[in-house]
Amino acid sequence: MKFFTTKLLAVCLVLYLRSAYGNWVFPDKVHLEFSDVLNKNCGDTSFTDREKPNEGRPFENPWLILFRHPEEKEPFCQGTLITSQHVLTSAICTEGIVINETKVVVGEYDRLVNPECYKESGCSSMTELGALNKIVHPNFINESYEYDIALVTLSEKLNYSNSVKPICLPLIPIIPSSVHTPMAYNALWPEKSVRPKQIRMGYIPHRECRKFTQDLLALHEGQICAQMKYPEKISLIGGSGSPLLTEFHDRSFQFGILSIGMPDARSAKPFVYVNISTHITWIHETVINSQT
Repeated sequence: MKFFTTKLLAVCLVLYLRSAYGNWVFPDKVHLEFSDVLNKNCGDTSFTDREKPNEGRPFENPWLILFRHPEEKEPFCQGTLITSQHVLTSAICTEGIVINETKVVVGEYDRLVNPECYKESGCSSMTELGALNKIVHPNFINESYEYDIALVTLSEKLNYSNSVKPICLPLIPIIPSSVHTPMAYNALWPEKSVRPKQIRMGYIPHRECRKFTQDLLALHEGQICAQMKYPEKISLIGGSGSPLLTEFHDRSFQFGILSIGMPDARSAKPFVYVNISTHITWIHETVINSQT
């Protein structure tokens, strides 16, 4: 574990220095081979276009997870599969998770159809599992949403398929700059939506985001802001825990977790995300310590 942390910091320093000169460095080898537990068979679908349609396509986001109460049909939170037994979500979401009761929905696409069959990519079935454990970041502060990150361990390990795969995580930071910012999407099921959407988002620097949040929230290093790139009627309410994604070399990487929106959240207002790069060491160590 010490090796992981030390080496990660060294690589991050190199990346930061190079990014300062306008280069966005994102080497495949580091992301896919650096960790023994993360980024295995991750982020891969048959859709490799950087510009995504608003409506998610079948098997385009096989890492999306829904949490719902047994007695309710609508989910109360969302998350992403990062290993065959671990779901990444927000700490706020875990407040509604009851161990061995909450339903963790895996492999879902069209919430009105099960199983789902498509001529091009075959059939798949939605699966519901239990939550074996929930691990909230020890520094989580409810009032400020700082460290709003958690892991949920599933009751059993999953077999990967075209509808069930883990998302890749940035083992070194994605650093938006004035020269290059990643093309980002918030993939989620909006409130009462049957199929997932892919909402194009634009990065907002901290100094600009603070203009909107200064009376409500003090932004911290581990938080990033983004707003809808184009006017949308879609609400992100109920999307807490959903991923902020980008495409790199035909793989999807998650670099943010939807944490909160402003009370009157609209397309022109920012949403606050957990910066995964800031917490990648905690994620890595927690996955290792919670393997069954």
